[in-house]
Amino acid sequence: MIWGMKTPRHVIHGNGAPTILIAHGFKGFMGWGMFPWLADRLADAGFRAVRFDFSHNGADENGDFSRLDLFRQNTLTKEQEDLRVMVDEIGAVGLLGHSRGGGGVILYAPKDARIKAVATLAGIAAASRFPPEAVALAEKQGYFEIPNARTGQQMPVGVEYFRDAANHDICAAAKTMKQPLLLIHGTADESVPVSEGRDLREASRGTLLEIEGAGHTFGAVHPFLGPTPHLEQAAAALVEFFQTHLA
Repeated sequence: MIWGMKTPRHVIHGNGAPTILIAHGFKGFMGWGMFPWLADRLADAGFRAVRFDFSHNGADENGDFSRLDLFRQNTLTKEQEDLRVMVDEIGAVGLLGHSRGGGGVILYAPKDARIKAVATLAGIAAASRFPPEAVALAEKQGYFEIPNARTGQQMPVGVEYFRDAANHDICAAAKTMKQPLLLIHGTADESVPVSEGRDLREASRGTLLEIEGAGHTFGAVHPFLGPTPHLEQAAAALVEFFQTHLA
């Protein structure tokens, strides 16, 4: 089922309960590689899994970044509002986020007592992730461009993102979380080093599962070619975690 009127575009997997909301990361979209497969795995385990596109991710229904103007305007605050809208609409009690989406669900959880369990895949521990020269360029011209290896596009990150990021402390949010937290991170993550997973574990009451040799997407690619052993291990841990804490 796909909706796109009052809420961000989303797809529902399964008709079980409770509901788990899946948040993609930077330069991501709900149909990327592993997300439909992960949602199916959660649905097969008896949950209602919902994957969605952040309203300003810039991707269309095919996953093509056809709205780079929206991408440029995106901020963590906008993504927090999208999470609130989605939780209001679908009644999610579990959150799962990948990469920046992982940082986002940690930021969101302490503000919403309806959320009962949170898990991340390669979640970020710091909102400000760009080098000083990128921030300086954004301040000068209003944006900074970062290449998308998959599409070949130059993706503009607006100065608004950099200014807004200063208002969000992911480790501080993790420290205040009352919900159970599972952090899953690959030791060979090329985009978000495993040290960030360790920082989140130290800041929180969470549990860190390090998957030896796994990269940022646990071996998954887009278009999806099937699960890897690393992805299977992560999915099994997610199912066990949510079954334990959302039963």
